[in-house]
Amino acid sequence: MNDEMDEIISEFLTEAEESLDRIEPLFVELEQKGEDKELINDIFRSMHTIKGAAGFLGFQPIVDVAHSSENIMKKLRDGEIPLAKELMDVILKSIDMLRLLLAHLKNKDGIEEDVGPLVKELGAALNNAISKCDGIPPETPSAKPVEPALQEPALPKSEPAIQAAVAPDPIISTPEKAADITHQIPEAASANASPDQAVADIKQIPLPEENKSKAVDQASKNSPQKPKESAQNLRVDIERIDKVMDLAGEVVLVRNRLLNISNYFDLKYSNDPMTETLMETVSFLDRVTSEMQLAVMKIRMQPIKKVLSKFPRLVRDMSSSVNKDVELTIYGEGTEVDKSVIEHIGDPLTHILRNSIDHGLESSEERIAKGKPSKGNVIINTYQKGTQIVIEISDDGKGLDIEKLKRKAVEKGLLTEDETRRMSDEVATEIIFMPGFSTKDVATELSGRGVGMDVVKTNISLLNGYVEVSTEKDVGTTFKICIPLTLAIIQALMVEVSGAKYAIPLSPIEETLKVSKKDIDNVTGQNVIVIRDKICPLFELNQLLGNGLNGHSENEAGHKYLVVIAMGDKKFCIAVDKLIGQEEVVIKTLDGIDTASSNVLGATITGDGKVVFILDVTGMSRNLMGVGKG
Repeated sequence: MNDEMDEIISEFLTEAEESLDRIEPLFVELEQKGEDKELINDIFRSMHTIKGAAGFLGFQPIVDVAHSSENIMKKLRDGEIPLAKELMDVILKSIDMLRLLLAHLKNKDGIEEDVGPLVKELGAALNNAISKCDGIPPETPSAKPVEPALQEPALPKSEPAIQAAVAPDPIISTPEKAADITHQIPEAASANASPDQAVADIKQIPLPEENKSKAVDQASKNSPQKPKESAQNLRVDIERIDKVMDLAGEVVLVRNRLLNISNYFDLKYSNDPMTETLMETVSFLDRVTSEMQLAVMKIRMQPIKKVLSKFPRLVRDMSSSVNKDVELTIYGEGTEVDKSVIEHIGDPLTHILRNSIDHGLESSEERIAKGKPSKGNVIINTYQKGTQIVIEISDDGKGLDIEKLKRKAVEKGLLTEDETRRMSDEVATEIIFMPGFSTKDVATELSGRGVGMDVVKTNISLLNGYVEVSTEKDVGTTFKICIPLTLAIIQALMVEVSGAKYAIPLSPIEETLKVSKKDIDNVTGQNVIVIRDKICPLFELNQLLGNGLNGHSENEAGHKYLVVIAMGDKKFCIAVDKLIGQEEVVIKTLDGIDTASSNVLGATITGDGKVVFILDVTGMSRNLMGVGKG
């Protein structure tokens, strides 16, 4: 029975966390819109369900906090008290406490939080709100105190099944959710049943008197005998999905080898009827493998809303701490990205938002003086472009002061005056990503330590992506992040230099060129080539990899093959000996090699069975085209 209870508790924790993630941004939306019955009802139902499920499992601190918050939501829903910032502040505190309590349960660390002060604060906030409505000062004895526990008849501890049964809405209200904790109770008590019918059904349930395990058995025995809907969703441990992804990658590698072998037989034994059969079979395997790989990758895809939903609350708290009025607008929440991207994109976005609010947006007084609306705007726009996900974070603040950036960089010893003089405004925006750089003289809680934007650049690079900045004085600043859809299996261009093969990820490649030596110029010691009236720096791949070879990457006819890499508006060319062709590769990590300094992402096995390095062109771009290189 312990295993069954552990499973129920695990489901409760998952559902409760999902519920809190869902309703937290609703509080910010509610505060912005004003009193919205639909939003209040949604929040109230979720809070009520968390309370009911926690009571069923005997988690009293969670019940106390949820119940006290529910009392406020009930009064708001019934229109007995007006919506106020003070109420939102204290309810959001309760959300934070619920997260903390859930984390302790999840970690099984045995730590018990004292929720008493918060429950009193919630009760006091409710009493104050009621007193203001009645025109009675909160401290006046005649102000009728409201006891949180008395807003709803408290159920004795011996009746946990009823607490779960009266929950009007499951934590995630879609009927397809598998293993929902509320499935342990009669379905007649759901939100869709009439109240009279629900009460009648509850009365028929023999109350369990001994322990929680009997409550589970008894509730399931009394469930109405009607056809159950088959579960449309299934929770699977992420490690199992990762294992399937690894196996799919291995199948892709085997498929690539079989394609090479079948092509060999087709050339050597084209008249043999079995060759045709082999070609048909491998072609079918190729198609099925591609479909399987796509299906597995889709399993790992998640809406980016999982990350973005945390930001309305974050922006609310940050803007309040710096006394600025900020409105956040989010577009493209449904855009799906790989799980690994979801896990690593949160911190960079948080740093950019913090930077926009603390540095970018002016105070209300400054904005009014400039003829702008008093409320600052931050917009997050997410969309898919080819095989990449683009995230744009824009503000309508004062923009970057290029001269101030250069001056601060010189003061901190990050650049010399000569370097800043030769630097274009476009390249100068990259200064904010330098380690240790900050325009603030005094560090605050939000910024000023010179680490935030450096973290952004580093983390985005680890995702094989890049970030660029565009700014205009008194109009605003936009950070544009581009990252690949998935990091496991990628399309790559196979090239050869001095007899060694390398794979270059296809997504940043704009084009390939065949040029003669006379097309290449040298400007101040740097090889360059003009492509459609734009000068692009040119680098030898051998030199970039530090092979110590001075081979000039040209064939017997004196031609070079160039791979043009585009990172946003920045371009550079890599010279190679041969262009072998495009291939689907699986990235394998390399132990013992510092991928950040070696310009190597990992390795893969090609169709002919050889191990080749996958080049990190994003890292190359950062090293070649960074600040001080322009």
